[in-house]
Amino acid sequence: MFQVLPGDPTRVLFVRGGCAGNSTIANAQCGLRAELIVQWGLDKPVAQRYVTYMANLLQGNLGTDITTKGYIGLPVTTIIAPRLVTTLELVGIATVVTMWLGLVLGRISGWRRGSKTDVVITMSTLLGYSMPSFWVSLILVFTFAFLVPIFPLLPPRPTPDTLTNIGNTLYHWTLPIVAFIITNVAWFSLTLRNSLTDVLPEEYMVTAAAKGLNEREQLRWHALPNARLPVVTASALYFGWVVSGVIVIETVFNINGFGALTWTATLNQDYPLMQAIFLIATIGVVVANAVADVLYLYLDPRVREA
Repeated sequence: MFQVLPGDPTRVLFVRGGCAGNSTIANAQCGLRAELIVQWGLDKPVAQRYVTYMANLLQGNLGTDITTKGYIGLPVTTIIAPRLVTTLELVGIATVVTMWLGLVLGRISGWRRGSKTDVVITMSTLLGYSMPSFWVSLILVFTFAFLVPIFPLLPPRPTPDTLTNIGNTLYHWTLPIVAFIITNVAWFSLTLRNSLTDVLPEEYMVTAAAKGLNEREQLRWHALPNARLPVVTASALYFGWVVSGVIVIETVFNINGFGALTWTATLNQDYPLMQAIFLIATIGVVVANAVADVLYLYLDPRVREA
């Protein structure tokens, strides 16, 4: 996709004046451009470029960074790896909290479907889901980092103490996690609520009530095991949405992660970096769906028998 864009992706290397002159910077830029043209096969047809790209990919070569200060000329993996770890930690914490809260709300809403509690939970979660993540993030920053400065806006400074660094990081991540929860909790709560709504009228639920089981036992041992299957599918699809949503949240909250790197690479037209980022994001979505398929084997006996 990036190889067929109009123009020469190596032109972003040049400051005003290009390779003119015999300065050290101009010579370095011209040398790097010539090296990249050969490495990416930019002087060859698109089909041949694709073969070159796949050959480099099989060797673990995702490209060379061309715009990031301090990383120009180095493999893009050296800049992606630490940013990806930061994002996985942030998204991991936010996803666990969001899923837990969403499943709790979905269970309450589904079991009490049609009640005032159901209406309040459904409308509240839908309201958060309908709001853009950048707007929610800006409101949180303006309210809790500017008007009432409870949480910091800038990233914490590193200290020699590891526990202090972890605490400061989690404190700085509070508002981003809240933004994740507000905009994503409906994904899980509504999925479980709708699934429970379909399950509860089934005959085996009537039988469970006839056997004298209380509401908690009916919900835990009969309703949830069957209603949780669509939640697994929704979780896999949710991972693909997070990749795009984290770009906005990390940019607003000044988090030096994978999403902010994507935004920076796009602004700088760093084609090899964008190419590697999109590849990693795509692999993540494929892996998430593969994990969901494997989980179905353990959660649904019908799948195991098939």
